[in-house]
Amino acid sequence: MTTKIYSFLFLSMIFLAACGSKNEPASEQPEEENNEIVLDRKAAADNRIVSGQASMQTFTGVVKANGSLKVLPQGEASVASPMGANIKRILVKEGQAVSKGQVLAVLSHPDLLDLQSRYLAASSRLTYVSSEYQRQRQLYAQKIGTGKDFQQIASEYRQLQGEVRVTARQLSLLGINPAAIRKGATVTTIAVKSPISGTVETVNAQLGQYADPQSALFTIINSSHVYADVLVYENDLAKVRVGAPVTVSSSTLAGKTQGSVTSVGRMFDGQNRAVHVRIALGAHQGAWVPGAYVTANISYGGVRRLAVPSEAVATDGDRSYVFLAAKKQGKAVFKPLLVKTGQTANGFVEIVSGLAPQREIALGGAYILMSQWKKADAEQ
Repeated sequence: MTTKIYSFLFLSMIFLAACGSKNEPASEQPEEENNEIVLDRKAAADNRIVSGQASMQTFTGVVKANGSLKVLPQGEASVASPMGANIKRILVKEGQAVSKGQVLAVLSHPDLLDLQSRYLAASSRLTYVSSEYQRQRQLYAQKIGTGKDFQQIASEYRQLQGEVRVTARQLSLLGINPAAIRKGATVTTIAVKSPISGTVETVNAQLGQYADPQSALFTIINSSHVYADVLVYENDLAKVRVGAPVTVSSSTLAGKTQGSVTSVGRMFDGQNRAVHVRIALGAHQGAWVPGAYVTANISYGGVRRLAVPSEAVATDGDRSYVFLAAKKQGKAVFKPLLVKTGQTANGFVEIVSGLAPQREIALGGAYILMSQWKKADAEQ
């Protein structure tokens, strides 16, 4: 019998404890004790402190991603000599802005003269062979000449045509006009020109150096073709869409700039379980530096969250407070309540935890109330 009574009492205590825990608001922090701020109605009205409840507001979600700045293929150029030659003059220096087609260096080599000589010889020989080809063709048509003679001259004619075309094309690629060569001009130097507008990033040239066509002499970077390449992890991938607005910041630049998502990768990067997302950047006062690390906040569709006006939240160090509101004997009474805040948008602050939706709070004047609270606390 005694055992049954003890069992009944034990179960009753568990039931009461469970009931007590259910009555506590799960999301609300304990109120600050003995910290009432009392204001008469006039003082509250003068400071525009009105009471009300938190509301549901729409916030734009943000995916945070890290990456670096890169240059589009058309925004970076490695400039080499069009032929093996010696550097005679260097006309630019590192950091200098250049325009498309601007001469970067002047080169010279005996092979340049040899190419012009071969073109002139082939061109002159073609003039004679062309006449002979026409004569032999007429004779062969009239069955006067032999087929062997016509075939030999036809072969030489086509061979010379090909040689003239090739050497003329080579001269054109070097910036030399073949027509001028036929008129007797002789070119002893060629120019190395910039294929794009931009800034000279590197100069790998010295006077007298032999420039190999496979070795870059200059690197040109056009910073207007810089984009951000960031990694978005698998759990956030579904939130990112092409065209989504992005805020980009970098430790190499003051302030932030706006951009938009231009493409979302379709393959995971190595072991990261993340994909590359490319972001077009807006205008910025500073110069973008390719290779610099960046942080991107990518916005996605709006979500509804519990929020209060910005004026209803006061911060003290790393803590944020709202003030519960009540009325006693015709006066307004406020108590600080510690809350955890989230995003801020359109004049509202998201309340992540600490405040039950049905509680009455001061919808403004939070810093005035905090001042009164700190003052009263100091006097005690």
